[in-house]
Amino acid sequence: MSVEEKLKECRERKGMTQQEVAEKSGYSRSSIINWEKGLRTPDANVLKTLAQVFGTTVAYLMGETEEPAASKEATVRKDSIRYFDQWIEIPVLDPTAIACAGRGNGGMIEIYASAEKTILLPIDVVGNISIDADKKPFAVLVEGDSMEGAGIPDRSTVVVNPAEEVYDGDVALVCFGLQKEWAIKWVYFDTKDGSVEIRSAAPQYKPRSFTKEEINMGLFYIVGKVTLLTAVPRKGI
Repeated sequence: MSVEEKLKECRERKGMTQQEVAEKSGYSRSSIINWEKGLRTPDANVLKTLAQVFGTTVAYLMGETEEPAASKEATVRKDSIRYFDQWIEIPVLDPTAIACAGRGNGGMIEIYASAEKTILLPIDVVGNISIDADKKPFAVLVEGDSMEGAGIPDRSTVVVNPAEEVYDGDVALVCFGLQKEWAIKWVYFDTKDGSVEIRSAAPQYKPRSFTKEEINMGLFYIVGKVTLLTAVPRKGI
């Protein structure tokens, strides 16, 4: 029996729906579906979590043993369940997909589902988790060296959370222009005229400003606040 067949068999034996497995494990329902269909292969951490949810072992899910029951030592404890309930699966999105979706276009749900890679992170470091599907946190690859001075090097991965409020000097993913360019920048607000300025950490890149009119026309918007790298981004001065 394959891994995907074992996952479905364990779920049905426990009398659980795919949504219930998702809630218990901290992974999305779409991930559970993909793993059961064999469209994606769960890694070691995923199998460990699912084995605890099902009360079985990783060895059984991997087909290394025919004994489905977990040993006494491997039985899920209540504190372990609480621990894994505090984790969230974050999709790593293609930057071009983010730009195409735009704000208010209702396109993020399909983009989340199409993500080929995900990372598992503690909810505490991701920030507020919105019930709005278009404001769910995601990760994206940084391109360019303009924010290295903020501790965000080229080709690094950052977590963006649209549900977190962005304040002066915060690092955020912004989208601007007719071509819907995206960039990771420091953001500053002018409360007098409603304009927004974005700045790079590297001095060779000049700041850019967007008027209230341009913002209203959809030529600039903030996709979300950058809440996580390998270190917390530094604020601008």
